[in-house]
Amino acid sequence: MTRRVVDVELAVLGLEPIDAPGDDRSGFSRPVWTWPTGGAAGQATGERPLAHLLAGRFQRVAAADDAVHEITCDDPDVLALVAVHRAARDESASASSAHGYATARALGDWCLAGGTRSGFAEQVEAWRERGFERLLCFDPVHLKPETDHAITLGPRFLGLTEAELDGLLAELNPWLAEDGMRAVRLGRQPYLLAESRVDGVGPANAALQRSGAPLACLLNRNAGVFLDEERSDPVLRQWLTELQMWLYPQPLNDRRAAQGQPILSSFWPHGLSALSNGLPSPQVDQRQILTDSPAVLAACEATVWQADEMDAAREAIRAGRCVRVLLTEAAWCRLEGDVGGFQQELAGIDAWLERLQSEHPGLRVRLDDGQGGVWQPASALKRAWRRLLNRVGR
Repeated sequence: MTRRVVDVELAVLGLEPIDAPGDDRSGFSRPVWTWPTGGAAGQATGERPLAHLLAGRFQRVAAADDAVHEITCDDPDVLALVAVHRAARDESASASSAHGYATARALGDWCLAGGTRSGFAEQVEAWRERGFERLLCFDPVHLKPETDHAITLGPRFLGLTEAELDGLLAELNPWLAEDGMRAVRLGRQPYLLAESRVDGVGPANAALQRSGAPLACLLNRNAGVFLDEERSDPVLRQWLTELQMWLYPQPLNDRRAAQGQPILSSFWPHGLSALSNGLPSPQVDQRQILTDSPAVLAACEATVWQADEMDAAREAIRAGRCVRVLLTEAAWCRLEGDVGGFQQELAGIDAWLERLQSEHPGLRVRLDDGQGGVWQPASALKRAWRRLLNRVGR
């Protein structure tokens, strides 16, 4: 009986080949952002599953994908949607906008935290019954002062604990309530609920048609570029100034400053969505999709990927289904400059792969960057040469 070969398609956004040439986009030297090759972290690197895949020849992305790269501002969630259905690029990239970006991402974050689609639909209806008509992503940010502007640093740089965030939102909500708004946390992601008033302020103003640019566009960039007349609404800019004034003297910021931690300068509202009945229907895929992207969880029938959980992959492999693993955390770490988080993410992926391959020795794994680039398996000669070098190095 011939054994059927089952593929695992592993896409890690933010991952680049070890020998990638330098460019002007990241601002970081390439070795920082590749798999560790020395020291304790790099011992027996050639034998590690992820490092073994990275040692293959990298086939670069087609030039046609550069347009998608620019349009999305490197947003990992949008790029992940493109990667799920690359053949239907336009449809996949706009899947989260059909019901509003914030609503789609909130659904995904709800699922990441262990909730269900039906449970989220009930939560949306409860918000609507309380008079809320709008939902926005509400990311905490730190604005690092420079000579004549401020650089936007995000949630991973801030490193707020859930207790810190919950305590701050509890203090913030009475102030927001005066203007028909409320902040909530879904998983680790804050969201802003707002009524729609003719005389409302900021996100609660009925005339406001757009919120801020996606957070991915701002990270490690000049915040002022996205607060000019062309890219933002005066109603929103005025409200953000008031929000920053409210946040500055908060006890949380006093404690963090005393401990040498960055203060919470502001929240960035983006992805303005109308809270409406009904949710986007998940797209069905013949593959078993495992992901950490809330946008993909909202758009597709997918399962939350966890580094210490193997059941979904096992079940799919036993059923003869291809497993598509689509991970975005490494890309978010790159955007935020979180080198430690990046390498920790790679270590988790590597451990997951090692466990999976030990259970299914004949498994074939393909590694790609989620944007069309693929690592081709190393040739037999190259594998033999690497084994020889490893023996000599011991």
